[in-house]
Amino acid sequence: MQTILIKLLSMFFPVVLAYFLKRVGFFGPTDYRILAKIAINITLPCTVVASFASLELDTSLLGVTVLAFVLNWLVVLYAWITSRGIKDPKDRCRDMFCVVGFNMGNFLIPFAQQFMGSSGVAVTALFDAGNSPMCTGGHYIFTTSVVSVDGKKTTLGDVIRKLFSSPALIVYILMIIMMVAGISVPGPIASICELTGNANAFVSMFMMGLMFEIRFDASYMQAAALARVRKSLFGAAAARCFYYLLPFDLLVRQVLVLIAFAPIPSLASIFTENIKGDVGLCSFITSCSFIISSVIITILVFAMQVA
Repeated sequence: MQTILIKLLSMFFPVVLAYFLKRVGFFGPTDYRILAKIAINITLPCTVVASFASLELDTSLLGVTVLAFVLNWLVVLYAWITSRGIKDPKDRCRDMFCVVGFNMGNFLIPFAQQFMGSSGVAVTALFDAGNSPMCTGGHYIFTTSVVSVDGKKTTLGDVIRKLFSSPALIVYILMIIMMVAGISVPGPIASICELTGNANAFVSMFMMGLMFEIRFDASYMQAAALARVRKSLFGAAAARCFYYLLPFDLLVRQVLVLIAFAPIPSLASIFTENIKGDVGLCSFITSCSFIISSVIITILVFAMQVA
């Protein structure tokens, strides 16, 4: 119990510190973008390489990637159906963006890195290989296709170029190919990536602290509650299926349970900006999603004794 508590405190300390330093003016409101570039383009890819380097070949785990892709389609259909009561097209799109997707690189992977070691990170990386294409464009294309709204449209070519300009996604694909082909990551590369990847948890959580935007506005609170309750209900149903129905080892099922309650991706705000929606509200919901997911996953960490 004490070990778990210490690990949790070490996870949340960078978030609290970053938010405090932003509030006192040490960091500006957009300084998180620098850390976002470092996390997405440097520390996260290194974490993935180091994790796969110590992962034993198990082709059954490739089912986690397929599961992620299918789950993303289920959640976007769920968001579309449950948002039918929202009349304004822009508000409906924003609401859907705030229900779909799973924040892996900046949230779940640091959690797995802290509590489950390299095997846990490898499982989250396999999941994100199927999750990332949807979160970086698939959700936006589906949402703006089924909900008629004026705004900037993203073409299929734009999405493909964006996907393959992501170092993390390229690393995911490369590591999976190497795993299937039985090719190991060279020792020196694994050592270098492990050293750099160890910084991913701090960088990612510090960045999330800089992104926090909390507003106590009645309309904002109502919209956040509507989106988060639906997201949590979907996560609870998915987590129950993951834990009791899937034929994976216990560790894999535990990681999947945590993934089911991951917060929404930060790209939700960018998608909302593309359709000229309420970016401030979306940022607020993203911050609330992070807080609530942190609480839920903390409880699950204690309940499942995963540390």
